[in-house]
Amino acid sequence: MKTFEEYLRENGEVGHIQSIIQSIVYISGLPKVKPKELVITETGIKGIVQGIEEELVEVLLLSPDKASIGERVARTNDNLKIPVSASFSGRIVNPLGEPIDGSGPIMGEKEERSVFQKALGIKDRVKISDQLDTGVSLVDVMIPLGKGQRELIMGDQKTGKTTFLLQIMTQQAKKNTLCIYVGIGKRSQDAKNVEEYLRKMGVFENCLIVFASSADPASLVFLAPYTGMTMAEYFRDTGRDVLIVLDDLTNHAKFYREISLLSKRMPARESYPGDIFHVHAALLERAGRIKKGDTSVSISALPVIETVQGDLTGYIPTNTMAMTDGHILFDASEYKKGRRPAVNVSLSVTRVGNQTQSQLEHKIRRALVERLNLYKKAQELAHFGFDLPLKTRTDLNVGERLEAVFDQESHTIVPKPAALILLGLVLHDYWASKSIDQVRVERTKLVEAFNKGLFKNIEASFSKVADLVSLDNLIKENEDLFGKVLYSNILTTSKIKEQVERGQK
Repeated sequence: MKTFEEYLRENGEVGHIQSIIQSIVYISGLPKVKPKELVITETGIKGIVQGIEEELVEVLLLSPDKASIGERVARTNDNLKIPVSASFSGRIVNPLGEPIDGSGPIMGEKEERSVFQKALGIKDRVKISDQLDTGVSLVDVMIPLGKGQRELIMGDQKTGKTTFLLQIMTQQAKKNTLCIYVGIGKRSQDAKNVEEYLRKMGVFENCLIVFASSADPASLVFLAPYTGMTMAEYFRDTGRDVLIVLDDLTNHAKFYREISLLSKRMPARESYPGDIFHVHAALLERAGRIKKGDTSVSISALPVIETVQGDLTGYIPTNTMAMTDGHILFDASEYKKGRRPAVNVSLSVTRVGNQTQSQLEHKIRRALVERLNLYKKAQELAHFGFDLPLKTRTDLNVGERLEAVFDQESHTIVPKPAALILLGLVLHDYWASKSIDQVRVERTKLVEAFNKGLFKNIEASFSKVADLVSLDNLIKENEDLFGKVLYSNILTTSKIKEQVERGQK
């Protein structure tokens, strides 16, 4: 940026600070200033114009440094801009685009982009048709997401939301998607935890962390998601798909409420300002699948909302549910049962993700929903403690093994083809006579083999499934095993039995 004196000479207007309320200052003497314009004090503190009154201008300061009454202020005649470049990948920056990871300045040629951009119109968008592979079996199969989708992640504290998001970032970063994690009003330790996880998974160079801690001024916390989205738009415009995680918008709303109350704006429901819906909607609308020449690129957004005791009727949860393409609910009761991820499938929704699945995958999902519903009914009967009929015992057996397959440790990534193979083993009754512990061991063994590249021919086309001889043969003879049986046979009980019998012989 230019200096205060240079801006003063260019614009010929000088203001003076009349009053200060925490990070908000009121300035007189800037008659031509515009909303959202960037101003600078003579000590170098930057601020954004939040409101214009008859005699005073309300400015939100973007620095923890203290301004003083009577200090001079100059206009810049420009909006707030941040530096962006490909060199930001693999770094941690604050909402002003300044590195805070201790690795020195960000080198390379940079350009500047305005933080408060308007979303592209409908004519620039295309239909979401490609699935976003999350690496989490339960979501990929039961609640599929699409590239360019805005899916709300919601749930109580400590129910595994951040771990789930990091698993998605890992899987997408491996596919060369640029992943941006925006920490909004979090502890400084949280940024380190995210970095350590991504480094351990070997994908940090394809990720970027924009972080504003709870100790930062409210103005910087408010700015964080806009900075993250601006950087996402830059990488999108270079031709890369982007995944952005906004963790979390509940904190963002609270800090914006603080700013609004200090500004003496009229509070609405739960004391939030009346424009909070517009603030979040304008932000999330910038995501989506966008035309780029003959192809398309996408920004997939995963905003996070924290609920209290599973209450979905709060002001912020209902607002964000209305402006997103579905939601995934993390249930505290499922978490206490040991489910990982603790997703409540029956209360989770994906409005555009279903259109990214093939007809076969739709059939599989419907079959799994039916099996899981039967499992829940069987569990209710089992609570009475009397002898269960054979069908009910079978439903319990299948349901327990489906849960074992869907359970996933925090550092385990399961590609969708591997998830379909695992579910095929369950639906073929391959694990019917084995204990849950054996199922978990063999599931882990198969996923490790898949991630080591032993199923490359299956990853290219997983419309086929193997003869089910044994898990060891499944892993060792992957070149031949997966080309023999059409995947559609997975839902035909008579053919399943024939395949198992041939395998046993």
